[in-house]
Amino acid sequence: MLAVEDILGPDGPLARNVAGFAPRAEQIEMARCVADALRKLEPLVIEAGTGTGKTFAYLVPALLSGRHVIISTGTRTLQDQLFHRDLPAVSAALGRPVKIALLKGRANYLCRHRLKLARAAPDLLPLPLKGEGPSANVLERIENWAVRTGAGDVSELTQVPEGHAIWPAVTSTRENCLGTECPEFAACHVFAARREAQAADMVIVNHHLLLADLALKESGFGDLLPGTEAVILDEAHQVPETAAQFFGVTLSSRQILGFARDTAAELKSAGVSDTTLADGLRTLEALVMEIRAAFPRGASRIDWRSVPAIAVERLAELEATLLRAHGVLRGLDGPTGVSHCARRSEELLRSCAELRDLEEEAGARWIDVATQSWTLRFIPFEVADRLQQFITAGPCAWIFTSATLAVGEDFSHFTARIGAPQARSVRIESPFNYRRQALIYLPESISDPADPDHARHTVEAALPLLETSGGRAFLLFTSHRALGEASEWLQHKLGQQLPFP
Repeated sequence: MLAVEDILGPDGPLARNVAGFAPRAEQIEMARCVADALRKLEPLVIEAGTGTGKTFAYLVPALLSGRHVIISTGTRTLQDQLFHRDLPAVSAALGRPVKIALLKGRANYLCRHRLKLARAAPDLLPLPLKGEGPSANVLERIENWAVRTGAGDVSELTQVPEGHAIWPAVTSTRENCLGTECPEFAACHVFAARREAQAADMVIVNHHLLLADLALKESGFGDLLPGTEAVILDEAHQVPETAAQFFGVTLSSRQILGFARDTAAELKSAGVSDTTLADGLRTLEALVMEIRAAFPRGASRIDWRSVPAIAVERLAELEATLLRAHGVLRGLDGPTGVSHCARRSEELLRSCAELRDLEEEAGARWIDVATQSWTLRFIPFEVADRLQQFITAGPCAWIFTSATLAVGEDFSHFTARIGAPQARSVRIESPFNYRRQALIYLPESISDPADPDHARHTVEAALPLLETSGGRAFLLFTSHRALGEASEWLQHKLGQQLPFP
């Protein structure tokens, strides 16, 4: 059998079969380390600089190992790249066909039960956002597609943007999924995707899905890990923070409004009428709006100790209203959907109680306020113990890789945060000569990122570079809002007919 250096070398199958492939000593070194961890089923933390070719460096030994592997990435974009391009290319070059599954989160799959609820109660559909067509028209488009789709992946329906307000009404979340009790369970797209993943040799997920699976143990859909011999986490620098989100507690306006609307839809579908409960659901919606109104306009993050007293009072009223709704729902003799709403109200009440009674030294508690919504969050300071339980649960190679994991040569900060202080750690330099091939430009006049005009100021400072390079530039933003503002400003400044591509 060929060694990784033969495959990744100048005369190997990748050089012969993959367009643009160039052998790199750093890539071969990383592949050797990954192959060793896979063989010994041991944890590995490996930092490899930009340009190393990390993806091929872990795909080649993963394919050669013959093990059942989960590959977790930081973004859906990288998921798609691995599934549609990189894995098929490496597999074909090696002559090793493998069964690959791409598994996304629930929000990426059509829920047939919720689609039926939306059709039965169109008056409860979310209002379309600015620039979107009427929800009823879009729903008809989704219904026509639902008859044809096999996978139910919402990205297939390109006529309806992924960010459209209607998608949450026809996709499921952990909270509103009925699991095995769902009348549409036999045709469930999420369950079908999970079943396909369990039968695959390699499964491609993202960190949010993997950590949700670890933290929540979603009932009725099985765990991802049983039978897995290796978990490779690319862009692993994101893992500790993402894990903290899933091991924390969240209560949001989206959850409350979703519960209220879903409950109303389930009651209407079941022909159940209860005036007290209907009034309670309307009160919940009003309280959500009142809590948002207690904060200043504009988006902001507010420490729990600085939350206005009126917002705290409204949160207490919200909890009391939820408690009354839960009592009514629990007493109703309704179908599965209604019973599930009773369980959801119980989970929401549990979150309310946990957020109210948390000790300050356990973690950070704050509220994120957006234009029309809010999210109350608690994130524990330490998630290492929880992660360590999964890493040490059985014989499995956990491989964490990224371009930024060490502080200098020291990995102890990262390995402590993931609960793997004894893991082997390796640092591989980038093949790029940054001193000779790059410059860094730090304008002194840029405003604070919290400034509403920050995006415009940043692009304004970059404009001379864009003009000098003839537009050959990549501008990266942390939000769609900032990206849109920068684009609008550039169009205004340079005109509709840009002077460069």
